[in-house]
Amino acid sequence: MTSFFRKNKKTFIQPVIYSLLLSIGIITGIFINPPTKSRFYQILDIVQTDYVEEPNPVELEEDAISGMLSQLDPHSSFVPAQLVEYSQRQITGIYQGIGVEFILYNDTAIITKIVPNGPSFIAGISEGDRILMVDEVKLTGSKIDRNQIIRAISGEPGSLANVKIYRKRNQRIIQTQIRRGQVPLKSIEVFYLIDKYTGLIKINSFSSNTHADFMIALNKLREAGSKNIVIDLRNNGGGLLREAIKIANEFLEKGDLITYTQGRKRKTERYRADGKGSFKEGRLLVITNRNTASASEILCGALQDNDRALIVGSRTFGKGLVQEPYRLPDGSSLKLTVARYYTASGRSIQKPYTRDVTAYRQEIFHRNDTLLQDTLDNEVYKTKYGRTVLAGGGISPDFNLTDTLNESSRYERLLPGIFNSGMLDVYIFDHIRNEVFKINKRYKTALEFSRNYTISSKIMSDIKKLIAKNPSYKNFKISPFAESLIRKYLKASLARQCFGESGYHQVINHEDGILSRIQLALISYDIEIKQLNKKK
Repeated sequence: MTSFFRKNKKTFIQPVIYSLLLSIGIITGIFINPPTKSRFYQILDIVQTDYVEEPNPVELEEDAISGMLSQLDPHSSFVPAQLVEYSQRQITGIYQGIGVEFILYNDTAIITKIVPNGPSFIAGISEGDRILMVDEVKLTGSKIDRNQIIRAISGEPGSLANVKIYRKRNQRIIQTQIRRGQVPLKSIEVFYLIDKYTGLIKINSFSSNTHADFMIALNKLREAGSKNIVIDLRNNGGGLLREAIKIANEFLEKGDLITYTQGRKRKTERYRADGKGSFKEGRLLVITNRNTASASEILCGALQDNDRALIVGSRTFGKGLVQEPYRLPDGSSLKLTVARYYTASGRSIQKPYTRDVTAYRQEIFHRNDTLLQDTLDNEVYKTKYGRTVLAGGGISPDFNLTDTLNESSRYERLLPGIFNSGMLDVYIFDHIRNEVFKINKRYKTALEFSRNYTISSKIMSDIKKLIAKNPSYKNFKISPFAESLIRKYLKASLARQCFGESGYHQVINHEDGILSRIQLALISYDIEIKQLNKKK
């Protein structure tokens, strides 16, 4: 009996032990090779193990992430760790570096702007200087790109950048040290009186200090006698929503709806004016173009829908998606669209899009505003006091105005690559620097310069020869209108050299007849908006 029990005990225990071991094996296998592992990671493992060449896993992963986000919308994006600081500049209004702007021309970085009293200004760097090397890193050649140059010149405040530059106008190579610093990016550089009673403020972007800078400009213009304000938002690609809301608040009555957002996983948020604004009276215009986007469109929509301002210009870009940043452990960042913006009347600012991001971005170059009504939302939207406004993508103007040099879509069609290549800027730096000294002696103001100065036939002849030397323009013929654009750009760029950023924009506005159109729009304001306000 005992032996039988022992024998059977062994028989019973063995299957239990085997089952236990099998269960442990299964559980261990689940943790080691989880069955829920996605196809992406399975394929990544196979590629890393068996691909014919050694792959770069970081590049594979980043490309895969970008591919995934491209299936969502045009504005959800992945930002690698090394570019996060650069992408935050517009938001913070500050970057760490040597205080220059540059273009890539013929495989070389050419400095086009130096921040006044910034690190490069103090070190004696000049506009037109070529950056050859920074800290033993060569920055010339066909393989160089903007991101490499940005990484080289950026760095912690106080650190030294050992820079080698080439100064073409006297054919010198200069080696110097530039102490990097925190460099402010001004979102408002230009404000001036158009006439005795009308002031213009140009907002480049919406960063953390935009509202404060706007109030400084507004108060100075009012002290100078301005009773009407023109806000120039042309080529303003957006930035911080809160700054646009603060500026809208300066013009609206208490309780006026500025904007609201809605998303699948986000509660509806409504932003209203608190009634404490400093300019709730007086005529107000906003100038826009096709590159006016995002937070700029929120400001336009708020002022238009509340019948506080007339919008002058062309239909805005049409970006009405809200991105929320997610900082990842490796320092990279995900910008994910989580909601949509709507104006006070209920209009969606976002234009239609497909997965073709290139077509989405290029749409502004092919847009025809005369056929706009055919593509717009058929639903009727009404402003605070009953005016009809259009929807379907962007903010449509109340008063049409087509300028030239601010409309990149227009001059790129006429002169493909000539402006954006930097060719004309380089010509100014290298060949007509002496013209700047003559202008400074002859003219006291940008307006006086604009009214009396003409680009000489010799300068235009040199430009045409320069263009003809480029293989891309071998048989290119410059039309009279295209030539007039080149003349305007050269004249405005010379004004920038002599009178600063304000001079550049004053000349463009004067040359394009913008100021006279603003006067017409102010008359329209009296007819449309003031009549509505009387009906309150």
